[in-house]
Amino acid sequence: MILKKLIMHNFGVYESTNQFEFNGTNPVVLIGGMNGRGKTTFLEAVLLGLYGSNSFAYTESKYKTYGQYLKSYVNKTDGTKKTYVELEFSLDGSEEEIYLIHREWDGDSQRVREKIWVKKNGEDNSFLTENWPMFVENILPSALSSFFFFDGEKIAELAVENTNDQMKESIKALLGISILDQLNNDIGRIISRLSSAANEDQDLQYLEQLRKKRDLADNDLKDIDDEIQRSHEKIQNLNIELEKKNSEYAIKGGDIVEQRHDLMKQRSQQLALLERYEDDFLEIVSGAMPLMLVKNLLFDIEKQGRLEQAYKTAVMATEKVQNLYNDYILKHPDTKETLNKFVEFIQKDSEAQKKEEIYGLTDNTLYQLNRLNLDELEQCEKHVKMQLHRRDTSKKKIDEIDNYLSVDIDEKALNRIFKRIKELEKEILIEEVNLSSLQQKRITLHGTAMIAESEFSKAAEQVLSSLESNDDNKRTVKYAHMTIEIIKRYRIRLQQRKTDILANTMTDCYKKLAYKKHLIEKIQMDPVTLDIHYLNGSNEEVEKKKLSAGEKQLMVISLLWALAICSKKKLPVIIDTPLSRLDSIHREALILTYFPNASEQTIILSTDSEIDQKYYELLKPHIGDEFTLVYDDELMKTTIKKGYLFEGK
Repeated sequence: MILKKLIMHNFGVYESTNQFEFNGTNPVVLIGGMNGRGKTTFLEAVLLGLYGSNSFAYTESKYKTYGQYLKSYVNKTDGTKKTYVELEFSLDGSEEEIYLIHREWDGDSQRVREKIWVKKNGEDNSFLTENWPMFVENILPSALSSFFFFDGEKIAELAVENTNDQMKESIKALLGISILDQLNNDIGRIISRLSSAANEDQDLQYLEQLRKKRDLADNDLKDIDDEIQRSHEKIQNLNIELEKKNSEYAIKGGDIVEQRHDLMKQRSQQLALLERYEDDFLEIVSGAMPLMLVKNLLFDIEKQGRLEQAYKTAVMATEKVQNLYNDYILKHPDTKETLNKFVEFIQKDSEAQKKEEIYGLTDNTLYQLNRLNLDELEQCEKHVKMQLHRRDTSKKKIDEIDNYLSVDIDEKALNRIFKRIKELEKEILIEEVNLSSLQQKRITLHGTAMIAESEFSKAAEQVLSSLESNDDNKRTVKYAHMTIEIIKRYRIRLQQRKTDILANTMTDCYKKLAYKKHLIEKIQMDPVTLDIHYLNGSNEEVEKKKLSAGEKQLMVISLLWALAICSKKKLPVIIDTPLSRLDSIHREALILTYFPNASEQTIILSTDSEIDQKYYELLKPHIGDEFTLVYDDELMKTTIKKGYLFEGK
């Protein structure tokens, strides 16, 4: 993947429309700016464009809903509150497959709704628009995006921590182990649910408490406000879960299932068009088209035919003149000598035009040949090319539809997700109705009684459901525990196979960056815990606390570099605040070794204290594009200028 263009309109500190366009042939893109000028905003705009609500920038943010997150980035300076982010990229760096993803939203509305559309090679693509989460997950899974798009400050924080569960989870995602954890959790929930069936008395006690609460609701007016607040929070939490389920549904190809009928219909239509184009093509080539093979010969025939026709005309004219001459001499014998010379001239001229008759074309045949050469063959060629283009376009559309229809989809899993989505929508609707009822009748006992009755009914339904599903629980729990044990053993073996490769790659990356080449001779990764161990030349473990802050940060960067290599994905790398807490020696290692080789496109977001004049000159041979973020203190907005901070100084 190569990023070609990023457009931000009223996004964060970028007022109005601001565009980054990447055209350079060298791998490094350098974007300079002081703190607070929009460097991190650039990174989050790319993540938002690709992943939307699946972006780790959103999931790790303080915002409880995606709508709140979008609203936080609306620049209100021009008063429109209309915001969009548009990202254009190619998959393999060529011009054959170019994708444009556009997300826009209105910050003026109470509930922010995102609009999205996708173009492929400049044309609107409804399938990609409706299935973008699944498509982008195939290019770069959101769980792995932090390996390619990261903040140097966060890397520095990770480097000083003793453990990092988030990093381990990302490694599991790369190694394909996280799916086993998900399976393990699902089985664990089954065990928990079945085991809790034995505690029926507790559920009944809770149900009794709700019954008392319902009976005493008319004396508990002070709790109404608390109930309203709890209802707000529940709706918010349900909406968060609904967003996640909708994203999961789209990623797993749910929209394709819904579109399958339309896709089949489109395929039938394209097949019919293809057959028609083939018939038209055959009709054309069965006519004058084969004569294109002898086009030059036809021109020669026409030329020869015209010469033959001219000679015939000259012969006829000569004969006519001879007859007229004979008649004239009989009447004027004294002019015979003079006219003889004229007749001889005509005869010689006619003889000069004499050509061997090869084709003997008639006037009508010569006329038809002229039309063929002058227009018909050219029109025929244009028509054939047009039909071939139509045929190829139709074939391409059929292939695309076949690719979409061939996507492997777990319909059982989709049905479970879809069922949960409908349940959540129903729960949200019910809770919104309850909230509205509370707000309207909160000063009355009747409103409180309705809330208490709703809670009691839901709890009673849950208890009855658990009682009905308690058959053969012990046997199910037994085999579920056996399954968990098998998964545990399989995960260890799988991790053992893959962690060795990752550790060796990380060792190579670290040695390319580290100043003390022999401090760490080998890096190992525990296949069970995924803890990383550093070994010296004597095969003794080097304690992490003995490493400097810069060396620790290099370790994390080496891990990210190794993970990117092992993923075998040709993707851009975006680094925000790249040289945080590194000394000059390690900074130079990153400048000369890592940045030019991290990816086919490495975008660096830096201040003047990181990529300063010295490092800029070292990096210059590898820079393809460079920009400076210019901030206007009065207007409080950032604009983009070509060239880096030091260019021209």
